[in-house]
Amino acid sequence: MTLIKNNIALWLGYAIAIALVVVNRHHCFFWDTVQLGSKHADFYFSSHFSGLLLPNDIDSGHIPTFGLYIALVWQVFGRSLEASHLAILPFAIGIVWQISRLCNKFVPARYAGIAGLLILIDPSLLSQITLVSPDVPLAFFFLMGMNAVFENRKPWLTLAVLLLFLTSMRGMMVSVCLLALDLYCNFDWTLHWKKQLQRLFKRSLIYLPALLVFLAFNAYHFLQKGWIGYHKDSPWAKCFEPAGSVKGVLFNVGLYGWRLLDYGRVAVWLVLFILLLIYKKRLVNPKTKVLAFFTMVIVLVLPLNLLWAKNLTGHRYLIPVYLVVSIFTVSLLFSEMVKSKVKIGLALLWFVMIVSGNFWIYPTRISQGWDSTLAHLPYYELRQEALHYLDQQQIPYADVETFFPNTAPLNLIDLSNDTRHLDTFDGSKRYVFFSNVYNVEDTTLDILLDPSRYKPIQHFESNRVFITIYKRL
Repeated sequence: MTLIKNNIALWLGYAIAIALVVVNRHHCFFWDTVQLGSKHADFYFSSHFSGLLLPNDIDSGHIPTFGLYIALVWQVFGRSLEASHLAILPFAIGIVWQISRLCNKFVPARYAGIAGLLILIDPSLLSQITLVSPDVPLAFFFLMGMNAVFENRKPWLTLAVLLLFLTSMRGMMVSVCLLALDLYCNFDWTLHWKKQLQRLFKRSLIYLPALLVFLAFNAYHFLQKGWIGYHKDSPWAKCFEPAGSVKGVLFNVGLYGWRLLDYGRVAVWLVLFILLLIYKKRLVNPKTKVLAFFTMVIVLVLPLNLLWAKNLTGHRYLIPVYLVVSIFTVSLLFSEMVKSKVKIGLALLWFVMIVSGNFWIYPTRISQGWDSTLAHLPYYELRQEALHYLDQQQIPYADVETFFPNTAPLNLIDLSNDTRHLDTFDGSKRYVFFSNVYNVEDTTLDILLDPSRYKPIQHFESNRVFITIYKRL
């Protein structure tokens, strides 16, 4: 019976992952995926893969493997939204598989299935699976690396770290966390220091291929372009502006804390603290000890390359943190030491609150990570209705302004071969295409809501996501 229940839970996890991709396969590129998915892939596809480096206006500084991958999928299956989304499907399925393997290591067999579901249903992870996002393969490679460390499978760890390096610079930081876990699990620190150095050198060979690829790409990039990471004229240079002061860094630390609790994740931390409070040291064993260590490492290390800048604390950047904290928590929750009633009660609390996170929509003046919650899903249909309205009213796109991420040509957002686009808002055009998913600044919102300056002429809304067309007076 236990095996049947776990198989049902596992297949339900696969069904959720597959459904998220398949049901949303017609959705356009959204938020950062316009840049990291569509624009990168379109460059390679339209140039017939004639060069490796991207033009400066779309070069994010990463090794552009994800864009190359999507372009190759287009080459085989055609340039379409469906093909783009289905390219994410293997990684979505792989995430469920890797989570299941981890749960089988740290959770008693009869609870492994439900534990895996609790980890999987994080709103930010599920939302990213609905998108053509590099964070889906990154999450898969990260989980693959964790399993490789715990099983001490060196070739698989080498592959996982290499793929993380190829995915993004954040993948490199995740690899540093995996290195710490690897040294904790698979290195004997009681040896004489000379033997330690020998063993460390041999162990470092696992990470050498990734390091060599990283150095080779960045050396080539610097020789060709004269910069690494980003440049001062980059469209997203503001994201890399230093926080500027201790106050700015502390603000980012507070924002980081909010991200860890946001969209129902407060329940995960609440469950964790309740368990530690009630059972204290009785839950400590070699398995939970290693997860406690890795939780501390990733919570402290991963944000180090995010907190120094003004705009690098997005929810999706922290998906590896959410995963590790959840894995640690389920390992405690489903421990034999915890009473069945406590297990059921805390699991229900976790489930209800984390699902409710997909309905957390803040007031328009509070920015939120719309690409990291399923709350954004109504936007796609609303956007099509609003664009249809513009065409129906014969309003030229040249007379309409809008905001990120809706400023790219339709050809790159919808893959529609429509080259029209809406300009970025500067107050000079007759019409404004506005949505609460655009996170506009308060000063801009004040202008739009000033009845002496703009009048709303059409409004589209579904489940508290809305698009409003304004006309300048």
